[in-house]
Formats: sequence, structure tokens, C-alpha cells
Amino acid sequence: MAAFREQSARSKIFTDLRLDRSHLVSPSKSLILSCGEMDNTLKEKTLDKIVVVNLSRHYLKNLGSLSLCSALKICILSRNYITKIDALANCPNLIKLDLHGNHIINLPDEYFWSDLKFLQVLFLHDNIIGDIRTVKSLFSCPSLVVLTLFDTPVSLVPNYRHHIVNGILSLKALDHFVIADEEIIEDSQQRKSFRPLSPHFFFHLTVPPKISTWQSELNHLRTLLSTINKILAHRSPVLIIQRWSRGFLTRRKLSAPDSHNDNYEQTKKPSVELCSRGIHVLEDGSVWVAGSRGMDDGRCNSVQLQIDKNKLQIDLLEDRCEANEITSGLYPPISQWKMENTPNLKPNKSNVFHPRTFRQPVFDPNSDRARLL
Repeated sequence: MAAFREQSARSKIFTDLRLDRSHLVSPSKSLILSCGEMDNTLKEKTLDKIVVVNLSRHYLKNLGSLSLCSALKICILSRNYITKIDALANCPNLIKLDLHGNHIINLPDEYFWSDLKFLQVLFLHDNIIGDIRTVKSLFSCPSLVVLTLFDTPVSLVPNYRHHIVNGILSLKALDHFVIADEEIIEDSQQRKSFRPLSPHFFFHLTVPPKISTWQSELNHLRTLLSTINKILAHRSPVLIIQRWSRGFLTRRKLSAPDSHNDNYEQTKKPSVELCSRGIHVLEDGSVWVAGSRGMDDGRCNSVQLQIDKNKLQIDLLEDRCEANEITSGLYPPISQWKMENTPNLKPNKSNVFHPRTFRQPVFDPNSDRARLL
């Protein structure tokens, strides 16, 4: 009697499932137009101009007319009954694709993912993906940054995270954890705060906006990527070393050479002597800025500026203040300047500076370039 009741209950469940599947729909053009948004609300809404579509919880069984949305950038298809996504091959501009909570078993091949050159965020968690070989097709996705595969059978495969992290080179976050350096550098052992899967690398998948518009979805995407980049900036030893190295090299490049290094001064000396501190355009067209290091020997240091001289208005260029802004602190404070060597700053009887005047360019008849006195 108990076995008969159990069999009856199972048959009732299967009947209910068949009834539920009979209610599944295919997204029509009218449904996509009603749930889609464009980046410009002033234009008429058409399928080929829709950039955002949110069809979450719409009992979808396939992608229907979504293949006609060639300009689609953000696609949200969560909590449906979709099994195949091959039709999205006609949407090469996708940036974010949310497919969590569907019935996907197999993923498309590597050619499908290699065409999605702008895809950065892919949500595949809570699906029925169980074969690690079908997941390896994601290795060809060139710009993928965030991937979720938790609550799937494949996430239970041994060393699943190791295979995914070392297969997708652009990936920064897998599931709820940012990828640590120790996961991608062989035989790397870091301190406790830098170890993978530690609380420092955990991040929450931010709640998507209730109303999906182009601006709201774009802000949501930027927030997610910014959170991941912030964690990496503080918890990745490689990025920390690179940041400090770039800062050191930049400061060394912008800093003036030592005064006792005569060989360096001879090799880097400009073709025309800089008559005073300020910005100078030499006869060969190069732009140099001369500044003082606060020494009493009267020497000054010069740095060549990489400036588009076609956009540089020499007749409106001030002597020292422009140089101070461009070189970001190369010049000493105003109190250390020698006013007798400064043609644009003239003290009056009360020892107060007058407003600065512009130096007019002087044209040499033997040259087609102007120079400042």
C-alpha cells in the first residue's frame, strides 16, 4: 500500500512538471521590445538597436527572437528554463550575460566564445553543467573578468578552480572570490592575508537594479569591476610591486640629474642654453623646462617635455606657473625664487608682486620658430 502511494505521488509530480513545461514560452519580438531598453531613449525602439534586455523569470524555453538584437550589450536571462544559448552568436557586443538559474547542460564551443570579444561578466551558477570539458570552451573568451559556476555539478570536480583560473588568462574573479597571485604563480607561498580563498578576497555579487536601464546596468557593472580591482590593488603582491616600481621609475625619469654627473649633463644638454627658468621652445622644435633644486650654486636642471607643439600656444604661455603645473612639483616654492632673475615677477615699493605679464615671442628672421626672451 505504501509503495502504491509513493508511485502515485511520483506520477503526480511528473504530471505537474509536464503541465508546468506546457506554460513555457519563446521570447517574441513584442516581449523583447517591452523588456528591452536603448542607450538613447529619444529614438524609436527597434530590435537591432536594443542594448539592454531583462527577461528574468519569464518562463522562457529558448532564446527566440533575441538573435535579432545585434547591438545587445547586457542580457539578463536568469531564472528561466533555457537549455541552449547558441543563438547569442549573433550578439557579438555582449558585455554582461546573466544565465544563472536555467537548465543549461552543455556550453557552446570555443568559436562561440572567441567571437564575444567584449564579454566581461558571465553568470552561469545554479545550472546543470557537469562536464569539465564543456567548461574549457570558455578558455577562448578573450576579455572575461568575472565568472560564476557555483551550485553546479562541475564545481564539485576536484581541482575545478585550478583548471578554470589557469585556463582563462583574463579572469580576475571566480564565484565569490577574487583570484589570488598564489593560484596562478607556481610554487608561490604568500602570507596569510594574501592566500587564496581567504576572507580578504571574498566579495558579494551586488544586487542588480530593479529597473534595468542602460545607465543603471552600466553603473552596476562598473561597481562590480571596481570592487574587484580594489581588492586586487591591496591584496596582490605582484600589482603592489608593479605600482611601486612604476612610481619609482617615473619619479627617477622626471627628477633632474645629479649636478656632479658631468657625463650625463653633456649627453642630455640641450642644443641651446636655457637663459632662464621656465618653459622654452628651442630652434630644433623641442620643448624644455628649466627648474631649480634650491641650490646656492645657481645651477638649474632641465627636463624635456613631450608636448604636442601644434596645440601649444606660445604667445599665451606663462613663464613659471605653467611649468609648475606640467612638471608637478619640480619647481621650488615661490619664496625660493630669485626675483632679479625672474622677468615676469617685479616687486614694487611694498615688496608685493604685481600681476604677471606675458612674455611676447620674438621671431628670428633666420628661423621659422619663435623663442621667448
